[in-house]
Amino acid sequence: MTWEPKLTEVVAQSGGKAHTLTTNRNLLIIADILVVNRGFAERHSEMVAAIVKSLLEGNRLVREQPDAQLDVAGRAFGWTRDQTKQQLAKVDLSNGPENLAFFSGAIDAAGSFGGIFQSAVLAYGSVIRDPVDAERFLDLRAPKALEQAGAFQGQQIAIAPIRGKGGGTIANDPLLTKDIRFYFEPNSAKLDVSNPKNLQDLGSIAKLLQVSPGSTILLRGHVDSSLVDEFRRQGGEPFVRQMALKAMDLSKNRAAEIKRLVIERNGTDGARIEIVGRGWEKSAGTDAELNRRVEVQWFTLE
Repeated sequence: MTWEPKLTEVVAQSGGKAHTLTTNRNLLIIADILVVNRGFAERHSEMVAAIVKSLLEGNRLVREQPDAQLDVAGRAFGWTRDQTKQQLAKVDLSNGPENLAFFSGAIDAAGSFGGIFQSAVLAYGSVIRDPVDAERFLDLRAPKALEQAGAFQGQQIAIAPIRGKGGGTIANDPLLTKDIRFYFEPNSAKLDVSNPKNLQDLGSIAKLLQVSPGSTILLRGHVDSSLVDEFRRQGGEPFVRQMALKAMDLSKNRAAEIKRLVIERNGTDGARIEIVGRGWEKSAGTDAELNRRVEVQWFTLE
C-alpha cells in the first residue's frame, strides 16, 4: 500500500506480478511523517528539529519555485525534467499549518494521523494486540516551535472535503462495515451515555469520518420483532401493519439519536451522516435485546 506516483510505477514495472486492487482519493492531505528512534530524538532533539525544518522548507521551495527544483527532484527518482514536472503537478505539498492540523486533528474534514491510527485499530483489531493511543507516537514540539518563531508566516491551510456527485448520495456498498452497534431499552430511543462503550463507539464514528474526508456514515435503526405474532393474534394483519409503522418510527428515532450525539459531542458535519429506520426487518436473531439496536456502516467515495 502506498501513494502516487510510486503506486503506478510499481505496478507498471512488476511484469504483471503486482496489481492495483483499489485506490482511495479521499485523503486530501498527506503530511510529512518523520519516524525517529525515540532514544535518539531525546538525546539529539536539535537534530530532529533541523530535519523537520528542512522537510517543511523543502516543501516550500518546490511548491513556490517548482521549475528551479526540477533537477534535484528528478535525480532522486531518475526522471527527466519533463517527467519530474509532470509528477510534481500531481503532488500537493503540505505546508507547516497543514502538517500541524494533520497531526493534531484540528481539521476533521481533512483526515488526521490520529484518525488514520484509530481507523487501523478498528479495522485490524484482531491482529493488533492491546493498541496504545496514537498520542504515544506524536511529538509536535519541533513544528510548533517553528510556528511560534514565525516560520510559517503567510502560509494558509487550503483544504476542502471532497463531496460525491449528485449531492453526496450514499453509495450502495460500503468499503468497510464495522461491527459498531448501539443497544436500547424496550420502547426507548434514548441511549445510555453513562456507558463507557457507548461513548467510545460515538467517538469511533467521528474517527471513521475523519480518516476519510469524502466518506459518509449510514446509521440503521432496528427494533425487536418478538411481538409480531402477538400483534397478529390481537388484531390480525391490519394491527400488524399499524404496529409496523410505529416500529419504523422508533427505529428511525434511535438512529437519529445516535446522529445527534455524534454531532453534539464531536462537532461532526451532520451532512455526512444519514439515517434510516428498518423497523423489525433484518432481525439479528431471537434475542430481543440484540434487536433493539442501531448499526453503523461506513462508505467511502471511489
